[in-house]
Amino acid sequence: MKFSIIIPNYNGAALLEDCIKSLGLSNELIIIDNGSKDNSLKKINELKHSLKIKNCKLIINQTNYGFAAAVNQGIKAAKYNYVVIANNDLVIDKNWFKYISQAIKKYPKVACFCGIVLNKSGTKYESAGLKFFYSGKCQNLKNGEKFIRADTPVSPYYVWGSSAALVVYQKSVLEKIGFFDEDFFAYEEDVDLALRLDKFGYKTLLVPQAISYHLGGGTSSKMGNLRQINDFSNWIFIIIKNFSFKEIFLNFPQIIYQRLINFIVIPHKSIKIFRRLKLIPKMLKKRQELQNLLKSSHDHWY
Repeated sequence: MKFSIIIPNYNGAALLEDCIKSLGLSNELIIIDNGSKDNSLKKINELKHSLKIKNCKLIINQTNYGFAAAVNQGIKAAKYNYVVIANNDLVIDKNWFKYISQAIKKYPKVACFCGIVLNKSGTKYESAGLKFFYSGKCQNLKNGEKFIRADTPVSPYYVWGSSAALVVYQKSVLEKIGFFDEDFFAYEEDVDLALRLDKFGYKTLLVPQAISYHLGGGTSSKMGNLRQINDFSNWIFIIIKNFSFKEIFLNFPQIIYQRLINFIVIPHKSIKIFRRLKLIPKMLKKRQELQNLLKSSHDHWY
């Protein structure tokens, strides 16, 4: 099978070589540079020549538009229907594409595929898919648990959703339900998209033999308190956009509790939080648009 592999990059020159080398050369590679100030562009061009990568597109942004916008640029430019989103601080096992391809052929109607993501040393799970709670939180399954390779193959199984650290989507499905929400900029945009997939009835399949290794925080560690601010605001956006009134009512105390947890870990309570919350009217409009789209798809959500 052929895939379009999309790598968003921001000041990740030191990470790119290991990531790109692990991907192989048979697929389309799309790298979106988000206004890097390091030598990322030089490194990318060096790798294109040293690895003899022929099927490679480089999209250069003059500023950092965020993870969601960069990935959307890559998806829209992709030649193939199955698009792979990969963090630049991630390395995949040599058989990852083999097992993902087998799963796609066996489950052609599935919209989203993911594998096991381990820590850099391969000793612990980082993610085996996502578990969602209408209290307003989402967890990486098996996160922090010790990884022991199974003696016999474990069959693929359904999970609620996938982290965007490494994930495969059908481009045609995203064209129907919408891409990543660019107003999220970064963080929780994968939860928002996974929730939309779930609302529309699309499935996510976890392929346990497809293993990858994630450094984690390779980009976010350089961006101050952005993660804490966006975790707080983006969860509010997820709830406004995607939760039914019944889901909000039944879970309201837990929703408030989870948002307080998000808020208290933000250092110095930056004014940026309140700037982010100015997007709430825009999210209400998106809620109505999503509701209309669901109704037109004969899914009576409300």
